[in-house]
Amino acid sequence: MNCGERVKSKAARQPTENLSADGRLLVIDDDPNIVAMLTRILWEEGYQVSEACTGAEGLRIFESGHYDVVLTDLKIGDMTGIDILKRVKEVDPQTAVVILTGYASTESAIEGIRLGANDYLTKPVKMVDLVKTVRNQVSAVRMSERVTELNRTVAEERDKLSRSVAELTLLKRLAERMMSVLSYVEGFEVILTLLIEEIAADIAVIYDLERRSARVSAVSRPNPRELEQLAEVVSERGKELLGVEVDCSVDQFEGLVDEELHEVGSTLRSTIVLPLIQGERPFGLLVAASRSDEKFEEVWSEFINRLALDASEFLTRIKRSVERQRHFTAAIVEHTLDGIVLIPPGAVEVMLNPVARSILNLPSIPAPSSEEVCKQLNCNLDEIRGELRGQEADVGGQRTIVHLTELTRGEQKIYLRVNISLLPGDNPPDSGMLLFVLHDVTKERGMEEMKARLIANLTHEVRTPTAVLKEFVSLILDGVSGELNDSQRQYLSLMKSNIERLSRLTDNLLTLARADTGGFSILLQPIELVPIISEVAASMEVKFMRKHMKLSVDISDEMPLIYADREAVTQILTNLVENAQKYSPEDTEVTISAVAKGNRVEVMVADQGYGIAPEDKEEIFKRFHRLVDQDDPRFQEGVGLGLSLVKDMVVRHGGDIWVESEVGVGSTFCFTLQIAREDEEHRPA
Repeated sequence: MNCGERVKSKAARQPTENLSADGRLLVIDDDPNIVAMLTRILWEEGYQVSEACTGAEGLRIFESGHYDVVLTDLKIGDMTGIDILKRVKEVDPQTAVVILTGYASTESAIEGIRLGANDYLTKPVKMVDLVKTVRNQVSAVRMSERVTELNRTVAEERDKLSRSVAELTLLKRLAERMMSVLSYVEGFEVILTLLIEEIAADIAVIYDLERRSARVSAVSRPNPRELEQLAEVVSERGKELLGVEVDCSVDQFEGLVDEELHEVGSTLRSTIVLPLIQGERPFGLLVAASRSDEKFEEVWSEFINRLALDASEFLTRIKRSVERQRHFTAAIVEHTLDGIVLIPPGAVEVMLNPVARSILNLPSIPAPSSEEVCKQLNCNLDEIRGELRGQEADVGGQRTIVHLTELTRGEQKIYLRVNISLLPGDNPPDSGMLLFVLHDVTKERGMEEMKARLIANLTHEVRTPTAVLKEFVSLILDGVSGELNDSQRQYLSLMKSNIERLSRLTDNLLTLARADTGGFSILLQPIELVPIISEVAASMEVKFMRKHMKLSVDISDEMPLIYADREAVTQILTNLVENAQKYSPEDTEVTISAVAKGNRVEVMVADQGYGIAPEDKEEIFKRFHRLVDQDDPRFQEGVGLGLSLVKDMVVRHGGDIWVESEVGVGSTFCFTLQIAREDEEHRPA
């Protein structure tokens, strides 16, 4: 019996109880008798059956049409059932594959299941098993097809819903951004940006009918042909949509007509043109174009129409709001208590409010130049712009620096704090207007000086009785006034310790007060650093011995001369070494070291103490800052002035100070001093 391609169907027999009938089946077996038997049984069940006696023939039949179930022998002459299984699943993963096998190759059939076969039948195949298996597999295929179709429908509806949500979200974002704009130009930019960034338009245009000009935004620079197309579209559709003659030409496109536009390049495949209306009066056109998408208009026309309606409403509101805001702003600027100066980029004349004119003593007519204003404020315009451009913008996008200056009006001095901000510009963004806000801090400065003088006077008055108390207590402890018992000696020692602490506090307060009032002076001169370090180490030796600590010095004798004040450097080192000793446990070591780096010497005081948390590394140099409270076992007496004083003196030397620390390991305080040049002379810091 020859086995060629045959398709047998018995559509007339449709058992009502067999919901899976009328499926398309393919039987592949190298035994024609088995093929004929299976075909007859399945045909009687109402299925459409194709048959093949070789693997190659079976695959050719399968690839030429759609089949729900493929029944294949595990062993065929030209290939195996596994080969057929793999190919069927590659072509159509939903087609069910049933392996036919003899008893001896059941394990191979199970391996076929593992590789993707849906079921297997052992030979000789029982009719009941065959019908049941095929029925189940056809039902499974039908169910899978229904699920796939439902998934496809759900996906389409989800896409529609997502698109609607996305469009509403875009319109909401447009509304939010438009609420903050202050001019037509800004409003135009917001709309154009939305068209380019969110709906993938290649070119977006807003044509202003009143000004007869067009603002253009594009993914890449439009070429001359594209601009000509846009001009033609605006002219043709403008009359149709606006009811007035619109004569648009390429030279009306702002910022895009120059000698560079000489290449022909691409053309626009699809454009959308919609009117912009204020009330009942048209004021322009909104144009969006695509270079590649022919369906761009079909897909985005409805959305851009809604966008044009919303944009028209927003721009109408902007016009009214700008007028109101202009009046409010003028009133605020004219009547604010601070001086306000605006210097536009490249402008010779500047704008000042009455307070600024009064502070700077400048006439209202003629308008002063930027050079005159900067001369009065003792600042350089180019340096200010450079400093502002080098800054990172804050959260609000502002770049601001503070400039302190003083003015002389006859015998009176006026102290100003000037906040200088760079307002964003158009091209480039950092070329915008400079805003100077002048705040008169003369009274505050006077109060600060008065407070500092009061502290200086008080601490100066306290120093003398403190020194007397310390001296007499020392004499009593030395036995000058007679023998002391143990309790008396203990109490007097405690008294002396607190008097010494009060003396140190007084000295620190006096030094800081003098620094604030200008009474503290530092005389810079070439000096040797090594002897200063040695003296400080020697003076601290007893304190370290009492706490069973070690103080070591690691410094080369060939250290270069530094340009500094000897007393100030001694106090800097003393404060740092005392802190290291106080905030380190017993049996630890403190090291003083120094190294020359470039034109500076870096001095380091390293301890093995408690360490400083990262968030406190900047705070510790502020006045009256304490790392721990009285309940902490690391607490040491003091008010937190030592490091503030150290930083003040280091800065007066033109140096830097910082700390490197790890909690539980220790801290290293570092500061830098200038290396003296050969021609260096004595001068105040």
